[in-house]
Amino acid sequence: MAIGTWFATEFDEPVPARELPAMFSSGGDPEVLLADQMARGVAILGRVQGTSGAVVLKVRTDGRPVRVRVNLHIDGASQNAWSRAAAPARGMRELPRLVMVRAQGSDRAAALLSRQRGRLRMVEAHAWVEFDLRADEVGDDGLLIIEVVDGALPPWAATALSPLAATGVRVNQVEIVAIGEVEQRAGATRLAGAAAQLAGLVSAGGLVGARGRGQGHARSRFIVVNASDSTVRCRLRISAATAPPAAVRQPSQKWLRRQRGQTVLKAFRVAQRGAGYALFEASPFTRPPHPDRLVVQAVHLVDGTACRVSASTRTEDTLDVVVERTTPGPVLVGLGERDTPLVRRRVAETVCQVIELEGQR
Repeated sequence: MAIGTWFATEFDEPVPARELPAMFSSGGDPEVLLADQMARGVAILGRVQGTSGAVVLKVRTDGRPVRVRVNLHIDGASQNAWSRAAAPARGMRELPRLVMVRAQGSDRAAALLSRQRGRLRMVEAHAWVEFDLRADEVGDDGLLIIEVVDGALPPWAATALSPLAATGVRVNQVEIVAIGEVEQRAGATRLAGAAAQLAGLVSAGGLVGARGRGQGHARSRFIVVNASDSTVRCRLRISAATAPPAAVRQPSQKWLRRQRGQTVLKAFRVAQRGAGYALFEASPFTRPPHPDRLVVQAVHLVDGTACRVSASTRTEDTLDVVVERTTPGPVLVGLGERDTPLVRRRVAETVCQVIELEGQR
């Protein structure tokens, strides 16, 4: 039985399916049939309002396999929505978000999003994920269900990644194109870090810029590998960054909720970030650790099993990481120091940036 059999009533007019190639970039389009826990947008598809959000799109595939690209985005409104839902404790920091993208009820890819910490403001972050659907996965009704949900965190990363990660995440657009049987599996490829993130093969905090195409500075000590090959090699540059700023907290006093009070809070947050940068630059703890002092771990995000990972030092700030897995699906890779002084954790943190990825699309 088709997925949409129970969705319609006798009063509904049938909505024609959108032809391929299709791009969905507005929640007001008639082909966006349903939004569950997602606020529809005008210039974007929607914004997740809970621990998960889903949209149902109507597209005509004519029995062909398709490739789906999803653009995720976090901004200031994302953090405000998260703050209302999570009610962070005083002193809790803004942490990277790990979200899973599902299609037709199955996990497809994961994305790691982390806003870049500027001196005066937080820079928005984009993440792209890409996956293929077989010809039989989109039925005759043409309904494609895209979900954004919280990623399952392993114990060794639970305190370093944000809870309620999907809350407030923007889904900017969904692109769907038909692919031939020969194009479904391309050969192994070697890409630079920004190109690999734009292609959805790896996620290391997101891209920056109006359209999310620049890599920016390193923002996290985690990366997500989405490349489909069983063995993926990635080269990481290790550096140090300022400790994450305090997470935005919703004010309890009424006067702070007004426009003048919000202006005061924004000025206070800017001063906090400036003081954090000044402390970071003056501190002797800002030098990144040598790659030999790092511990590398990896976990499969679908079944939760540990993945075999090996790391070798290339230069004083470069690490070559090889991830091996037996089943397809996204893998979370995390770096950690063996002995981290408490003072260092308060001032700076170790971060990594993907400079090259070798794997299969």
